[in-house]
Amino acid sequence: MNGHAVKPFDPFCRKNMATQILPEEVVYVGDIAVQMQPFILPHHSRLTASEYDFYHSRSDFISNQGAYIYRNGRLMAWGDWFRLIPKGEATKLARVQIDFPNSLDESWTIDIKKSRARPPHPVRERLRQIIAQISGRSTTVHRGRGQRLFEETAAPLWERFADHGGIRYAVNGQHPLVESLRAKLTRDEVRSLNIILDSVAASLPVEMIYSDYSTSPREVGQSPDNADEALDRLRSLHAALYGNGAGDPEAFLQIIKSTRLFEGQMDVAEKYVKEVFA
Repeated sequence: MNGHAVKPFDPFCRKNMATQILPEEVVYVGDIAVQMQPFILPHHSRLTASEYDFYHSRSDFISNQGAYIYRNGRLMAWGDWFRLIPKGEATKLARVQIDFPNSLDESWTIDIKKSRARPPHPVRERLRQIIAQISGRSTTVHRGRGQRLFEETAAPLWERFADHGGIRYAVNGQHPLVESLRAKLTRDEVRSLNIILDSVAASLPVEMIYSDYSTSPREVGQSPDNADEALDRLRSLHAALYGNGAGDPEAFLQIIKSTRLFEGQMDVAEKYVKEVFA
């Protein structure tokens, strides 16, 4: 374009091995076939940095979700569920490629500019069924990732409860870091600590976290920016747990992982543990 190379954009991320390419469906409008190909994009953690930047710079995942309508191989409309469902977190990774020939222009209600289309009834109804299937898969990608974060350590710092009161999150009162602090406090101070922990859990800004993570997941993180800050935190964590004592290196490494204070800095943490417990 004007002497500049145009980089192609695949909205279905087919080159990534983590993309789920679901079985293709064929719907007939009269005796003419319409191809419908569903995709589930990878969780952002399975994208390379260049893939994430490339996709995110062309709109966020929530805006890009939906059906992509091709007429004779030409993209006409995209990122639309045609009012079958609202765009949301449950379907943010879902895409459906729909291809139809120009002999169906009248059935698709093509406008004069050939830039907008409304799916005919058989396609619309099958798309409704596909959405029900892929929305569950899209949600599973996120839920599975979240579940693994809790299972990575024997004693996670946060606990998830799904009971009669709904779903809630709380600081794990049995976490070694919390227990170590309790052991140094008086009874009244323990009560104060419990109130603080309960208040932290109750005031968790769920809506803000949801909003930020939905639009910019790679930018949400609590880890230190540099190795010096990571080392300071490691020394403080070690002193809080063991004082001047040695402690158990394997247990300490598990506690380090459970705090998630050192995401992206685990090489610094592992080196620290080897040196301190040598």
